[in-house]
Amino acid sequence: MSHDWRMQWGYPGLAGLPGTLPWKLAPYLGRDPGEARRATEDFLCMRFGQVFPESTPTQRAEWARAHMDMVALEMMDGIALHRLGGVNGPAIELAGWEHVQALAERKTGFIVVLSHFDRLMTSLVALARQGLVMNALTMPVLDNPDLSPVHRRFLTRKVNNLVSVIHGQYRSTSESLRPVHEGLLAGDVWIILADVWQPHFGRLRKHPFLGGEISLPTGIERLAKSTGVPLVHAITYSQGASRLKVEVDPLPEDPKEAVDAVIQRLEKDVRARPWAWWQWGVWDHMWRRAGQTDGEERL
Repeated sequence: MSHDWRMQWGYPGLAGLPGTLPWKLAPYLGRDPGEARRATEDFLCMRFGQVFPESTPTQRAEWARAHMDMVALEMMDGIALHRLGGVNGPAIELAGWEHVQALAERKTGFIVVLSHFDRLMTSLVALARQGLVMNALTMPVLDNPDLSPVHRRFLTRKVNNLVSVIHGQYRSTSESLRPVHEGLLAGDVWIILADVWQPHFGRLRKHPFLGGEISLPTGIERLAKSTGVPLVHAITYSQGASRLKVEVDPLPEDPKEAVDAVIQRLEKDVRARPWAWWQWGVWDHMWRRAGQTDGEERL
């Protein structure tokens, strides 16, 4: 990949700089070379225009640039994750810890539900700094055959950094989910993303979303129902490159209602901050107009 040098030398080099300087410089380094970045920004502007027709070209261009900056900052987070929320890294303000604490004191397992919004790992760091031990269940990443060796090493380092912070397991959905099920029954905490998409997904449920319907997997609610564990929601809002806010919300006891609440919150947040959602690239696969059939053209 033409951006391999950023992963091999660029971000690791920035990680050696003091204080919050790495995060201030990361957007200038970016994820991609100039031509690829411009192509991605053009795509995002097109998508924003389709989904938010009331927006102006200037707004859409600003959102596209903000999205690319966020991607770069997330890469910086992954390389220097242990510095988030510390004296030598970006500041994190945490609101709603009492909801997690109440579940932890029950000595039963629970699921921390995240979505692909803003800088994903910040909420995990914030909870871990309060002493919460967590385990992460994610989509297959490291076993992607399309990854270059440099990209694979970069992601491996990112995963290892995450594990060192949350002090638990990291598992892919391509592996057996039995340890997840058994762990929840034994009192473990698992982190799972709600707004994921893969072409092989079979069990999906539709949710009202941005004027249409978004189809999302039912794995979280089925897992919560089968184990009887509660759910809690965490989300990050960037206040700048080196200032972040994490909000934790309690969720309804019924797993289906809990996931509905997460997606309703996500819709509200995406409307307010279109640039902060990661899933615009798979929008065509996830979203359709209400009542639209498979044979009809999507937005």
